[in-house]
Amino acid sequence: MKNDMGNDWKIEFLGIRGSMAVTPKEYQEFGCDTLCVRVETEDEVIFLDAGSGLMYGTAGERTHILIGHPHLDHLLGLSKWTQLADPSKKITIYMADHEGKNCKEILHMLYGPPFWPIHLENISPNLEYVSIQGNFKIGDLTVKTLAGNHPGGVTHFRIENGQKSVVYAVDCELTPEAAEALAEFAKDCDLLICDGQLSDEDVAMKRGWGHSTISEAAELGKRCGAKHTILVHFDPASTDEDLRVLESRLRVKYPDCSFGRQGETRIL
Repeated sequence: MKNDMGNDWKIEFLGIRGSMAVTPKEYQEFGCDTLCVRVETEDEVIFLDAGSGLMYGTAGERTHILIGHPHLDHLLGLSKWTQLADPSKKITIYMADHEGKNCKEILHMLYGPPFWPIHLENISPNLEYVSIQGNFKIGDLTVKTLAGNHPGGVTHFRIENGQKSVVYAVDCELTPEAAEALAEFAKDCDLLICDGQLSDEDVAMKRGWGHSTISEAAELGKRCGAKHTILVHFDPASTDEDLRVLESRLRVKYPDCSFGRQGETRIL
């Protein structure tokens, strides 16, 4: 597959919520669906997580879905993604082992009786599961991985080709040790997509839940030298007005940081 953008990368934010999708009109500006980011390079189509936003994503002839961890909000979109049933698409799902179970076993547990009527491979004729262990290659791209700080474990991803790089680090609680490791992992990236679920006021009650504050994530972007940082995984209780106020305050100190919006596209 060759796209029509030359060497540019197209980054599409198909879902930006954490924990649960929301529907009321107070959530339409920033978006309603759970996490899914589509990365299209010259030769590859990669989805970062498969939340409910995946339903709006277009697959390539070869499509790769990188799952950071198997919490439900990161997997909601798979069962209703119509692209799975297209026989012309080869789709590979990548995820690290969790609780002694590999990628295929985990998705069989969720998408299969008694929780779901059929397995994903009953929908897709060309589906492959890969249990990731460390760094790996997708075509000419290198995908680097880092274990993050989240209950049950999480994998952060860095996609690069020597000229461009995108780092995806959600569901991460930025303790000093985790922040130091992630800053090194994300060093000088073109785009950092980071968890910004908590406000500074939330953190006292929700420390240990596995998420970053908005200011912690923005500071991480500055520390690692990211050209731009986009925060996602917003609390489903945060309305458009809440997020608008928080983003406005944040950008006074961090002009190279913004909040993700469902439907937003960036070109690298």
